[in-house]
Amino acid sequence: MTSEHLPVPLARAAMRVMPAPLLQRMIDVLMRGMRRSHPGLFRNLERLDAAIIRINPSDLPHQFILTIGQGQTSLTLADAECPPHRACVQGKLRALLDLLEGRIDSDMLFFSREIEITGDTSVVVGLRNTIDREDIDLLKDITALCGPFAHPARRAVSLMNVAAEKIKNRLAALYEERHPDVAKARDAQNECDRLRAEVQALKTRLAKFEVRRKKTEAATS
Repeated sequence: MTSEHLPVPLARAAMRVMPAPLLQRMIDVLMRGMRRSHPGLFRNLERLDAAIIRINPSDLPHQFILTIGQGQTSLTLADAECPPHRACVQGKLRALLDLLEGRIDSDMLFFSREIEITGDTSVVVGLRNTIDREDIDLLKDITALCGPFAHPARRAVSLMNVAAEKIKNRLAALYEERHPDVAKARDAQNECDRLRAEVQALKTRLAKFEVRRKKTEAATS
């Protein structure tokens, strides 16, 4: 896996303003490309029990329907006529992409509730285990659709992301120079975030220990 990834703010902004029909066409093209790039992944997905999973990025205006098992895997935009789903996965777009690309331990996402699951959790566990066996790089898969221009496109997206971060940081620094109280509040917020992350990490470890304890008790009973 490379150190470059799909810029989440750029992807979020594009998906917020893109008309649903155009977004669906792009999803279809991407799914066809990923099927060519990851044939093993799609074969494994189609061996699972048939299931419909609703995916709800909490910071996007769209929801998605993922159909897996016993047939061709598909990803479509949710609408009023969607069939009933067996499970629902909800979280911010960044957490969902981290889960897809394996950039963070999936158990930690679930235990920390950055990803919430409702419905039949066994369906999501099967999906997660299947995805975890594959090395997925969405930026690479998306820019591969540009054919011979894939590498320049990937480089351009990375440079855009770096430039956007520099502009954002520079504007923040200029604002804080004029408003020193903002800088103090930011430092206090960063410290709170650090402490909150430490507490969350401890909760995650405790949750894992609890799961292991229950498994041990079940095995010995």
